[in-house]
Amino acid sequence: MRVDKIIQEKLSKRELHKLLSLCCKYFPLPLSILSGQEEWLKTMKKNSLGKGFFNKLTDIRKIHSLYQKAEIPESEYLVHWGAKRSIQAEKNKEYNKGLKPERKDNKTYINRGSGHHNPNPIRYPKKVRKTAWKRFYKLFPSLDPEKEKKLNDEFTMF
Repeated sequence: MRVDKIIQEKLSKRELHKLLSLCCKYFPLPLSILSGQEEWLKTMKKNSLGKGFFNKLTDIRKIHSLYQKAEIPESEYLVHWGAKRSIQAEKNKEYNKGLKPERKDNKTYINRGSGHHNPNPIRYPKKVRKTAWKRFYKLFPSLDPEKEKKLNDEFTMF
């Protein structure tokens, strides 16, 4: 893009980094609307608009001042700003589509899932796996037949 070349030539590395990071964070807002919001903010009570509204407006003002320092007209830099913001939104969507971690049950914790559906029945380990049965009985002590035998023996002794 032509605007990319201009801002790389006219801004320092620190200013360029600040500009691009702020462009990815906020939606493009024309100067006329920004000045209107700043005037409106002066009439509102403090903290009535939520946390960080004033900081958002100051950050957007910084974006405009950096673009103006690079001597780019507003009509061009609003398009550039919108393109940078849309690229960041696409990256965010791709990042959120990441794989979920593998779910293993009967290890050392109960795999409860998300809780948005009916729970599955308990999955019993294979008979051959002795260590799996030890972990299973630690998770579900009420299903341990050895403890049941001990309890039955205690009650029948009297």
